[in-house]
Amino acid sequence: MTTDSVTAAPATPDDLVARAHDLMPLLRAHAERSERECTLAPEVVTSLRDAGFFRLTSPAKFGGCDLDLAGQTKVIAAVSRGCASAGWVVAAETAATSLARWLPEPAQAEIFDGQPDVMMLSTSSTTTKAPIEATAVDGGFRLSGRFGFATGCEISDWALLAEVPVKGDGPDRSMISCVVPVSELSVDRTWQVAGMCGTGTHSIVLDGTLVPEHRAVQFSASGAPIDEDQLPAVFIRASMGTLAALVGAAQGALDTVREMLAKNPSVTFTKYESAIDSPAVRQWFAEASHLVDSSVLHMTHVAAKLDGIPLVQPVPWVERAAFRMHMSSSLRDARNAVDKLLDIGGARGFAMSNPLQRYWRDLAVGSRHASFHAPTILDDYSLALWAKRPSFIAVA
Repeated sequence: MTTDSVTAAPATPDDLVARAHDLMPLLRAHAERSERECTLAPEVVTSLRDAGFFRLTSPAKFGGCDLDLAGQTKVIAAVSRGCASAGWVVAAETAATSLARWLPEPAQAEIFDGQPDVMMLSTSSTTTKAPIEATAVDGGFRLSGRFGFATGCEISDWALLAEVPVKGDGPDRSMISCVVPVSELSVDRTWQVAGMCGTGTHSIVLDGTLVPEHRAVQFSASGAPIDEDQLPAVFIRASMGTLAALVGAAQGALDTVREMLAKNPSVTFTKYESAIDSPAVRQWFAEASHLVDSSVLHMTHVAAKLDGIPLVQPVPWVERAAFRMHMSSSLRDARNAVDKLLDIGGARGFAMSNPLQRYWRDLAVGSRHASFHAPTILDDYSLALWAKRPSFIAVA
């Protein structure tokens, strides 16, 4: 693990975007291996760490970049242009590190002091129906259970475990969120999917793992009514990085088709010896380019708005619903753009050796993440516009 492998001064978003561009050939070269092995290739992990991509939200006092959302999304999208799985891992690590900053100061120092490039994963007890519980013991808690969807669990240093119920805590239940060294848990290789395979989003298992008190935050989970207009936008902020990874995948697909067209391929069964001599192909590519630009605009709009809101400040329901609607529209435009690019590329774009099909599959799978469920996002927005839901809801 490097402690300061890039520079003593925090890198700017533009610096990091330039590094991502330089890494693009390496990311593309190892994308097939990462996908086949269902985890990022070691060469990719080392390169990402050395370039500073695991310190995007590490605290500045420990040598991190401490980027705002606008900077994070810009950098993550740039990584995904080379490999969407790599961008998704960086996004997940960035969000997990942001959440870890809510831990007590001793835990933060243990994690980040002298090692701003430390890699953090996060998962929650809500990602599985398997029993998960924490038992209070002298000096901390013992955790047992299985956590699903733990992106990067085979290459991370720490795991942030959220919303773990505390056993035998009476009617006013409590939960903990905590961090555990990955060396103290086991991995069950459950991640076999049609896209985003390289993210290594397997399950992790704990069996009586001891978590010292200083690595945990305990909070109430009583189920009392919550004012829908008094909730912060933490969930949306945490999803912005993964949105950026998906937008970056669409940009990578656009790059790929541009490179294909630059080689002047002919169009079978037509008079065009070069595809870009066809007005229809040029227009189709222009529409795809515009859709990718529109996808970026929706994303950057939300990032700018969220950067202007303090983390703990409540965000009105209709405003949060509008943010999520922009995120859904960003993904809609990205998917529509890639569909047009596949039409331009034709059957050759589906060859397993062609990166275009991987960008397509990664985007198709990643954009169906629970954070981006388009039908319910639209439903929520339509209700919020007309206040068709009670102001107070019961949260289990």
